[in-house]
Amino acid sequence: MTNALFEKGREGFLDGSIDWDTGTFSAALLDLSTATDVGVKAIASSTNATPIVVTATAHGFANGDLVFIDGHATNTAANGFWKIANQAANTFELTNPVSGANAVGNGVGGATGYCVNYGPSAAGDNWDDFDGCLVGGAPGKVNLSAPTVTAGVADAADTTFTSITGASVEAVAILRDTGTPSTSRMVCLITGKFIVTADASLAAGTALVVEPIPYGIPNGTVLAFSTGQSATLTALANAGDRVLTVSSTTITSGARALAPATSSGLPVTPNGGNIVITWDNGVNRIFKL
Repeated sequence: MTNALFEKGREGFLDGSIDWDTGTFSAALLDLSTATDVGVKAIASSTNATPIVVTATAHGFANGDLVFIDGHATNTAANGFWKIANQAANTFELTNPVSGANAVGNGVGGATGYCVNYGPSAAGDNWDDFDGCLVGGAPGKVNLSAPTVTAGVADAADTTFTSITGASVEAVAILRDTGTPSTSRMVCLITGKFIVTADASLAAGTALVVEPIPYGIPNGTVLAFSTGQSATLTALANAGDRVLTVSSTTITSGARALAPATSSGLPVTPNGGNIVITWDNGVNRIFKL
């Protein structure tokens, strides 16, 4: 499973206010494509510019917030994981959360996709910012059982959601569940997507050197990078690979792209049956601090 920690979840582990193997934690199925809440907003448009400017009406996000964007068409370079800059009531700019570089557009984006706030502002801290996106009502949120912590890796027993109906599921959220949404701190979001970072520039040829990838990527995947460039995989990439085989292209070192993990199972459309979440059996399990 691919995942990223919410800033308030990370803070809770660091200051000792939440404890994985003694506290109560829940997993929740989220509809991000059709539902909205304080921490999840629909995208109205984006600019083909540097930096990319995203319009999300009355978003309420703050400068410095980390935001996950997916499902945005045409300006696919906007899909990924970003830090917000120069926010206004209805807009914000996208910057690289590691280097601070501005995101580069690759087309004018229309009203497609969504943005998810990972905090640290109050727009992305607790469950009450996301519970409006819960799929399936009460059965869509269940407590985790048998939590374990080994070498900084959080794990638990596989989770079954019973008789789920509703819209599609784009993500699984993990929260420290106090029983009160406004005090239940968000911990991580599992989306089936992860970031690929170019480790060296590719001026010609088909071998793109990247930082080691934690999950496989399907053959044929188009990677839209933060530099406005793109590359298409011409062979399956496996977890741990440092070289991706792509069609001949130009990619700048440090560019980042959102990639789907092979066989992540997300998104999924409920059909009234059970949804079983089998947590990653690799090194990351549910998440790793």
